[in-house]
Amino acid sequence: MSIPAWPHQRPPRYLAQPEARRFFAAITNLRDRALFTLMYHHGLRVGEVLLLRREDVDFARSRLMVRRLKGGAWSEQILFDATASILRRYLASVTALPGDPLFPGRSGPLKRRRIQALFVHYRERAGLASHFTTHSLRHSIATHLLEAGASLEFVQDHLGHQNIRSTAIYARITDRHRESLMRSFERSPWIVQPRSDDATPIPAPELGEDQP
Repeated sequence: MSIPAWPHQRPPRYLAQPEARRFFAAITNLRDRALFTLMYHHGLRVGEVLLLRREDVDFARSRLMVRRLKGGAWSEQILFDATASILRRYLASVTALPGDPLFPGRSGPLKRRRIQALFVHYRERAGLASHFTTHSLRHSIATHLLEAGASLEFVQDHLGHQNIRSTAIYARITDRHRESLMRSFERSPWIVQPRSDDATPIPAPELGEDQP
């Protein structure tokens, strides 16, 4: 599959797996861990977190209803077991009716600035670079899914991208899956692998000899 390019698009800032682990290890508050786990696992923008209601979490079917900001699309996504476990513990600790915000603030859902401030707090506690933002969690899951072997089309659907060109940038920065594929191709009998041990060494050029 050919990957369309954005010639002037900056590469996204994403957390490598060790950095993501440090970030989540720095979060001791149950609500905040549930919040940022959802943002990471489901590639949520801050504005999409604000749209989540208690009724959007279906533990019986292990599903999450996600409403995307761009294009007005919605989708049901499968919850990771770890995400469901954190959400269960969090929701057991609060009183929430079906129509209530999943992460309530003083009036309505938790404010955008509050979520961003919490991210900065945990980013600093984890000793991560200041260029990481809440949106870096979205970039991170896209990259990590590709590294795990997901197809570009799967990541496009998971992030809610309407155009695969928006997803393609992640395929240009991920390396682990590409390396794994190249190593498997290297062992294939269909790829010719010239040997180096039976080639004649190139003699050293004599002084004054013209170089090719």
